[in-house]
Amino acid sequence: MPTGLGRRASELGEREDFVDVNVEEPHHGRKRSISLPAAAQAARWREAMAREEAQASTSSSTPAEKTPAISRVSPELLTTIFTFAARRDIVSLARVSRTFSQAALSALYDDLDLRDVDDERAAQCIASLASRRPLAALVRHFACRTLPEDASSLDTVTFAIAFNNMERLRALTLPRFDLRLLSHTTFALERLTLLCKNISAQEFHALFAWLARHPSLAVLSLPKLVLNDLPPPVDAGTPTPPHTPRTPDTPTHDSNALASSSSSSSSSPSPSPCDSTIPDTVLPNLRRVHAPAAIAGALAASGQRPLESAKILIQNTLYDGLRPSAIMGALAAARGTLRTLTIKPASARIDARTLERVVMAAGAELGGFVETLEVHWVLDDESLYKLMASALGRFRALRTLRLLRDSPPPFPPSPLLEFPLPPASPPLSAGPGNRNSISSFSSAFPPPRSARSAGAADTPFPRVHERAHLGLWSKTCPSLRHVFFLSGAEWNVLQLSPSEAAFGFGGTPFEFVGYTQL
Repeated sequence: MPTGLGRRASELGEREDFVDVNVEEPHHGRKRSISLPAAAQAARWREAMAREEAQASTSSSTPAEKTPAISRVSPELLTTIFTFAARRDIVSLARVSRTFSQAALSALYDDLDLRDVDDERAAQCIASLASRRPLAALVRHFACRTLPEDASSLDTVTFAIAFNNMERLRALTLPRFDLRLLSHTTFALERLTLLCKNISAQEFHALFAWLARHPSLAVLSLPKLVLNDLPPPVDAGTPTPPHTPRTPDTPTHDSNALASSSSSSSSSPSPSPCDSTIPDTVLPNLRRVHAPAAIAGALAASGQRPLESAKILIQNTLYDGLRPSAIMGALAAARGTLRTLTIKPASARIDARTLERVVMAAGAELGGFVETLEVHWVLDDESLYKLMASALGRFRALRTLRLLRDSPPPFPPSPLLEFPLPPASPPLSAGPGNRNSISSFSSAFPPPRSARSAGAADTPFPRVHERAHLGLWSKTCPSLRHVFFLSGAEWNVLQLSPSEAAFGFGGTPFEFVGYTQL
């Protein structure tokens, strides 16, 4: 046997010490032995990883516990909450913190109405919007009472810059249209209201040329404009000034001009409202219009706009050349979408015969699809009720009838013929829609015990009078479901049980709901 080839195991054991450490394998059931330095290093690694995981979990949970709950509310929700506060309180909220400041500024400048502000403070606000573009970008609804007159003044430049900074503007209310201030704007309007009484031909065409840049406009309101016919188109050879001058609201009283205009109007026929000078590509998404009959008819005549509601202003009489059939015939082109019609006389000089012809023409042309009819009245009540009795038969799809009075009724010829009316200012209740509770009225107008069982002896005389009209109207217009009288009384169709419906009534039964302030 060879010698000198190695050492005995006993000698190796004397020089090197071995420590058996049992380590469990994660995937095997057997145990193995490793040296002490490797086991200690693995233990230190596990402890370090455990400490890092503990620190990470602690750091992720600490900010949520230390951050106030109000700071976790979204700015959009804060802005919505702040809009219900008074403007003075919103200014105070803007000074609380940075989070509150941004939400309060959004609530403060979202709806900016300067019509009730004096001229000096309004000028300061416009200057602030012109110099601070981020602040002007918060404005979505803007209204003002006056605009600068001088084209070369600093106020005109300031207004133009302020309008140009309102890039998120959606609703605009101005006393008149001024192309100098709005020619360079970049916002996309959805609602436009102009409160001017007169407009020149150049301003009219400049207005609709500017509106062609706002295809998303859905509501156009010209509630005070006096315009019997559409202005003729401007001659292409005549240069139009870039800044159209303002036409005063008060018409001129030049006798020569009146004589020439009267002679020309007598010699030439009046243009039809259907002869539209408004291109079909202008206002393609218009849904509601409140304007003189000529403009409303011109906008609806093409049938290309999804017009849902039309509020027409009657500004002249039959003797002045008004043609109700032509106006309603133009509105009939929107039969696919038009569902609400409002007829409003511009003044008390509009006689009963003119209004009767307008309502009868509306029933003949629009009665097959109009579901809501609203009539503003300036004459005595009985004239309107007689008109409704003869005209409602033409409205075959009518469901809601609103009769409103914008001015006090005329003085009755005899006090004995005047029916008593409900209180002018009844106490308000907490019901929805600002509706006065029936129980809140004085004992002079006690409510009936039940709309089904109350007889004439239990109902005050004004409501007996209204019930008589409803009985006649429901026979001529069976689709009628809601009626609002000039007195403010609201009546709805009574919901009958199957047994009551089988028993039958003489007409559609109505029940008194209450007095509503529309």
